[in-house]
Order: sequence, then structure tokens, then C-alpha cells
Amino acid sequence: MRNVVIAAAAAALLVGCAGHSNNRASAVRIGTVPAEPSEAVWHLRAGLNVAALLCKGRGRVAVAGAYQRFLARHRALLSAAYRADQRRHGSGFDRHETQLYNRFANQRDPAAFCRRSAEVAEQANQMSSAALAERAGALLGRID
Repeated sequence: MRNVVIAAAAAALLVGCAGHSNNRASAVRIGTVPAEPSEAVWHLRAGLNVAALLCKGRGRVAVAGAYQRFLARHRALLSAAYRADQRRHGSGFDRHETQLYNRFANQRDPAAFCRRSAEVAEQANQMSSAALAERAGALLGRID
């Protein structure tokens, strides 16, 4: 799963850097919290993954350590959320993931995104997986 996450992040960042986001109508909408808890969990993980990659140096709060703890603590929940998102999007899963990563990679205020993401990751690391499943939408709203 780690290789899939790294590959998806790299692909999304490359697509975002290359400026290939011509179809904005089909892009994942910023500010929309998914209705299903598993999708909110998976989107939160994606946002924190981008933060772990983006939030380094330049006065940005680092997120990578908290993100690694998040992955370890909530491994089973994240695996279930991943499978549910694959089923939900079917053959469009890769496209959805790219749009999702682009959404988080294109921040108006990266420093603020990093601060909020670090806080959210630490808060999620204090929760049980059951509590995270219930609160993922609210946490996602804080970094989205």
C-alpha cells in the first residue's frame, strides 16, 4: 500500500506541476466533505500525505513524522477505506486519486495548510480508529 501511496502522490504532483488540469469541471471540489465516513478517512489520508511531502523547510511546519504515526496507528481503518474507495470509483479510481492529490497540492497558503495539517495529524493520532472514522469529515474540513 505504501508504494501505491507514494506512486499516487508522485503522479499527482507531476500532473499538478505540468499544468494539465484543463478539465476543471471534473475536478474534485474543494470544501466538499464526503458523505461516507470511509471516503472522508481516505481523503483525509490523501491530504495528510500531500502535507507530509509539501511541508518541509521554508518556515513550514513539518508533517511527515505525524503522518507516519497516523499510518501506523490507523492501518486497518486506512486499508478498509482504500478498498471502499476503489470499489466506489471502479475504473476511475486512478483519475479520482490524481484529482484528490492535485486538490491538496495546489494551496493558496501552503504555510497555513502545513500548520493545520500538523495539528490535524496530531489530533488524529490521539484518536482511536473508531473515533477517527466518526470525525474524519470534520478533520478533513480543517485542511480542505
